[in-house]
Amino acid sequence: MAKKKVKKEDIALDDPWLRGADVKHEELAAELSFLKTGHDPVAARSIIEYFHERMSNGLSYDKNILHDLMAHVFAGIVAGKSADQAFGLKLVRGGYERPDTIERDVPAAASVMLLMRKKKTWEQAIGETADRFFPDENSERTVERAYAKYREELETCTDEQLRETIGPD
Repeated sequence: MAKKKVKKEDIALDDPWLRGADVKHEELAAELSFLKTGHDPVAARSIIEYFHERMSNGLSYDKNILHDLMAHVFAGIVAGKSADQAFGLKLVRGGYERPDTIERDVPAAASVMLLMRKKKTWEQAIGETADRFFPDENSERTVERAYAKYREELETCTDEQLRETIGPD
């Protein structure tokens, strides 16, 4: 089956990114900057859709921005990222601070400390904490990292303060 050629006048898309006529070099550069400086899957998707629609419909596109985008993506892939990570569509595992990690990690670290004060071994404290906070995951390494990160701050806490930090069972 032959692919039907889409004419420029047949494109009736509401998004100016996809129409492209209204998109200025500066706007594309700003989207690329968002993509390069952090995880912004909306910016990544916008710029990818812009180039896809423009190219697949035979319309002109900003070759300088495309060059900058591909140089960034290739550098990411060479550095070991997946294509999705290099394009900014997926996060690099462990390469960012999630907002919930403090709320998750501090109580876990407090639990390890309290268990060790109760004469549990390191392995027991890590295992029991992982089972309590992450029952459906193999998360002992997460608990170990949390404890390493917050140990010094929690050492001065009383047992009661640690229990308050841990929260209800």
